Amino acid sequence: MGAITQLAVGATSDEKDRPRFRGTARTKLAPDVIARQSRVALLAFQCLPDRDAALAFLNGVHDALGGRPIDVASSGEAGAARVEAALRSLV
Repeated sequence: MGAITQLAVGATSDEKDRPRFRGTARTKLAPDVIARQSRVALLAFQCLPDRDAALAFLNGVHDALGGRPIDVASSGEAGAARVEAALRSLV
């Protein structure tokens, strides 16, 4: 068995060699994009039978919309309107 040694609080044996975790750099979305995504997502959860169906719709590629509905909605108000119309046609 190896001996257990006590290290100073906060120190590790490889602390100098290990890069610090800083997280991934994320691009923040503009408030209008977040609003459109939220509006479309809420409608998907209301129109489709369950959470999995809503997520599959939002993240799946739909040829009629020209891509993933969540991305189409993010592109602008016209895209969001197209996604909303597609959701309403499913009901």
